[in-house]
Amino acid sequence: MAEGLSDYANYELGEAFFEIVSKMVIADGIPFNKIGDFEIVSPSWRKLANKPDKTPDEIKQIDNDYKIEIRDLADSCMIYMAAKTGNKTYKISLEEYKAFLAQTATNKVAIPNDKIELEQYNKKIEIQFKKIANHGEESGDNLIDNKDMAAYIYALDMKSEHDENNNFTGFILNGKITPMNYAVAYRELKEDVDNLFSLKLRHAYKNLFM
Repeated sequence: MAEGLSDYANYELGEAFFEIVSKMVIADGIPFNKIGDFEIVSPSWRKLANKPDKTPDEIKQIDNDYKIEIRDLADSCMIYMAAKTGNKTYKISLEEYKAFLAQTATNKVAIPNDKIELEQYNKKIEIQFKKIANHGEESGDNLIDNKDMAAYIYALDMKSEHDENNNFTGFILNGKITPMNYAVAYRELKEDVDNLFSLKLRHAYKNLFM
């Protein structure tokens, strides 16, 4: 196993993640609701999380185990991306990211032939890449590594909560990526503005690594 990656990370899990979430959108961020959710967490984690009257130690364990499972999945994604791009540093550049999207069909928009449309396509992919690579910050190293991928997966699980007056009260995590979660992220990642998913990426990175 590569230095710094989880011993439990594996190619097959990374492949499954990308293949399943890629089926969650039809086009332009429209969700395909006939496909099921992607379970980030293990059954044992969910069993403990659903337990009533949890002790403080159990609550701490739930948080710690969640972060471990997120990192295992993120590291698996990096192994898969490295295999597809031939990059064994596990730090993916923009050009490698474009090649990865093109060969794995994780981007639902076909690569256009028209020059102007191709420029627009590449611009959107670059915006998406930078948001993930820099975990929602305005600038960074412009390389996707396992920490950036972990923040991305964590952000995909973040659901907004509202009170009885529909006022935003915060985010919740339930260990599932739904087609709607993914479709919204799919659209917002390509928007050249600081939007809700940018905020989620920043929040996710801080929660995981700061």
